[in-house]
Order: sequence, then C-alpha cells, then structure tokens
Amino acid sequence: MHKMIRINEKRLAAKYNRRIFLAALPALSILISLLIVVLIFVIKLGTALPQQMYRTIIYLAYAAIAYGFIVCLIGSVLEDILIRAHREHTYIHIADSVMVVSQHCRTVFRDWKWVHYKKMWVIKLSEVENAECIRNHITLTAPARYFNEDSSWLGYTKADEGINFDRWWYDTNGGKNVDSLEITDFYTHGERIVRHILHCANKVRAREQRRAQFRREMLEIARNVNYPHKLKDRYQPKTKRKR
Repeated sequence: MHKMIRINEKRLAAKYNRRIFLAALPALSILISLLIVVLIFVIKLGTALPQQMYRTIIYLAYAAIAYGFIVCLIGSVLEDILIRAHREHTYIHIADSVMVVSQHCRTVFRDWKWVHYKKMWVIKLSEVENAECIRNHITLTAPARYFNEDSSWLGYTKADEGINFDRWWYDTNGGKNVDSLEITDFYTHGERIVRHILHCANKVRAREQRRAQFRREMLEIARNVNYPHKLKDRYQPKTKRKR
C-alpha cells in the first residue's frame, strides 16, 4: 500500500496571487484617486488644473506605477520560489503501515542559497483515531513524531515496514511526540483525502488483527502437539550394560 498525495499548485498560486494583489492595492487606489480628481476638475467644474498640480499628479502616478511594478515583480519571484518549495516538501505519503505528513513552513536565504524548512509528522496508520477536513484545514487525531527542521535533514526512503531516515539517528531519536496535527489543505478534494486515510487505517488495523490471530493459532497448535516417547528416547545417550 503506497500512495503519494501532492499539492494542488493552482490553488496555492491563487493564494499567493491574492496576497500580491493586496500588496499592490495601494498603488491602484492612488491611481484611481488621481483620475477622480482630474475628472472632477475638468469635466464637472469645467476648469483646468494649475500646471503645478498637473506636475504633482504625474509624479504621484509615476510613483504608484513604479510601486505596483516592484511589488508584482518581487511577488512573482517569491511566489515561484515558494511554489517550488511546496511542490517538493508539502505532501502526504502513505508508505505501507506508516504515513508521513510533510508541509513546507518557511524559506530563508542563507549562505548564498535558499534554505527550506518543513514540518513533518510520522504516524502509524493503525493508530489513526480520526481525520477531518474543516475550513481548508485537515486535522488528524493520532500519536505522531513531530519534526520542524531543515528539509535537507529529513530525507528518508521507504522500507518494508515504514520508512528509514537518511540520517539514521532520526529513526529512533529527534523530534517530539504529539497527539494530533493540523495542516493547511493545499490539496485537491481534501475530504476525499481524509476518507482515504481512514480507509487505509482500517485496512492496516484489520491486517494486524489477522496477523495477531495467526500467531495465536500457531502458538496454540505448537502447545497441543504431543511427541511420541520414542522420539524423546531416540536422542537419549545409550548406557553400556555391566557384565
């Protein structure tokens, strides 16, 4: 049972575009205000503006356009960097009996390169108690190991029964234990993802119950086996008879 659930990049881009629009909104407001002033004086009052006022309006318009251009340019560059970071580090990975939930949380520029940090939870599917998708947030109730580290430190590979960290120390150490987690729903059909997680958790629990039942039956069979006495005597050392 293996499934990798990736983010919806269009949904994430729409979120960042709204932020860019809000940051550039002052420039648009200034341009609209200047246009209203010109229309009031020229059309309604029928008088021409003084030359100095025209000059002031032109300078303000240039400043507003420059501000909007810079905001859109910087915002577009940052948006591209963050979407790439989310594409790589935000996912839900179901690996056999273990689920890894990862979410990019911040990006910093350090040592002449972009360094990405992420939050990561490692959960046993059999211990998932509940999962919900409410108001663009996915909430899972389950014991988990929680990490908040440099993403390059938290690499791992899929193993037969879960995952193995590239830095082996994290296999049994590091992070902290939590009882639940909440992530932003950057995915497509969050409710469907929640149902899939609960379905996988039920399958893992049923599989573990079958294995436990099989072990109990084998132990019971082993206890009830009666070996013939000849088999026991066969391996006893023979003693020489005295003459």
